Amino acid sequence: MMQKLALIVLTGLGTLSLGALGSLAPSSANAETFSREVGEPLQEAKKAADRRLWDAALASIKKAQAVPTKKPHEEYQINELLAYVLLNKKDNAGAARVYEENLNSGSTPASQVGQRVKVITQLHVGSRNWGKAIEYGNRWIKASPGDTQAYEQVAQAQHQSGDCKNASRTMQQGIEVARKAGQTPKQNWLFLKLDCQRKLNDDAGMTATREQLVRWYPSKDNWKAVLANVYNQPNNDDRATLDLFRLMLELDVLEKPKDYVEMAQMAIETGAPTEAVSVMEKGFTNKALDGKERERHLRLLNNAKTQAQASKAEIAKMEQEARTAATGEADVRLGGRYLANGEYGKAVTAIQRGLKKGGFKGADGAQMMLGRAYLKLKQKDQARKAFGAVPDDSKLAQVAQLWGVYAQQS
Repeated sequence: MMQKLALIVLTGLGTLSLGALGSLAPSSANAETFSREVGEPLQEAKKAADRRLWDAALASIKKAQAVPTKKPHEEYQINELLAYVLLNKKDNAGAARVYEENLNSGSTPASQVGQRVKVITQLHVGSRNWGKAIEYGNRWIKASPGDTQAYEQVAQAQHQSGDCKNASRTMQQGIEVARKAGQTPKQNWLFLKLDCQRKLNDDAGMTATREQLVRWYPSKDNWKAVLANVYNQPNNDDRATLDLFRLMLELDVLEKPKDYVEMAQMAIETGAPTEAVSVMEKGFTNKALDGKERERHLRLLNNAKTQAQASKAEIAKMEQEARTAATGEADVRLGGRYLANGEYGKAVTAIQRGLKKGGFKGADGAQMMLGRAYLKLKQKDQARKAFGAVPDDSKLAQVAQLWGVYAQQS
């Protein structure tokens, strides 16, 4: 009869952290009976592992593995210690393979299965085995649908394997889980989505993701990227382009001389030469309009100043027309003039009066002006309400949404 001896069971690494492998050691809890042929080399392996002598531990483990009469529980515990040693030898692929074997044996305690699936996923990600990472990552999501890390790991594996469609979908699911939990999605999740959407030529998706990016990470670079993306879209409405320029100016990301010039010219054409003066003066202040075209730029500035003087002289006449007008168009036009001249309280009153009268086209543009006026008055909740009143089917909808995001942050 085979001699037996008591051996401390090496339990699973249920609290494994891939960032702290070096500090881990198999815990000991329950006593099992092992054959001497298996138990003695396994104890030697554990002593060597405790001293961080990984090659010596591996050699002793191989002796235990070579025993032909091993029982299932002995095989399981040999693998547990083997995986731990392989982890410390930086052999993620080998450790994952051994953990998979134990998991598939059915011997892993039910309380540790979820954590083990998580660990195997992380190990496959670490060893760049994307197929296995996706397989076990999906099991992790199924077992823990509220764990955002699971979605991140699967999306990363899908992205690396070239499956951008599913990577973008998985990452969006993770973002939604984070939001429901009151968490801010990580910035790198959004960058992953953007890269996938770019590869899929999903312009609408990129725009939506960039809006998420500036909502949660409103850096100057992120704002510049999202506004450039919107600006470069084909068939932009002129009104939307002007309001986009206005937002770029607010965020200090209007940089190209041609953009200053175009914005100033558009402001003049829409009856706001005073705004054109401010635009050109800011361009000269930040040196954007210096250089070879400086003289031409100065002529545009002087022209804007001349028209601005004439514009101010028209205010009384516009006020009279607005008072007697049956529709709100004259009131809104007057409000726009007040807004350009920096009279924000008067602008709000006139625009609101015009919207109440109604009977004119361009109510979406009036809401945009109203939102900008409220922002200047530091009434951001009212500003957001105005921007939010722009209908979804308006050509101003996208830029209105961005103004609403900005209003929330200002």
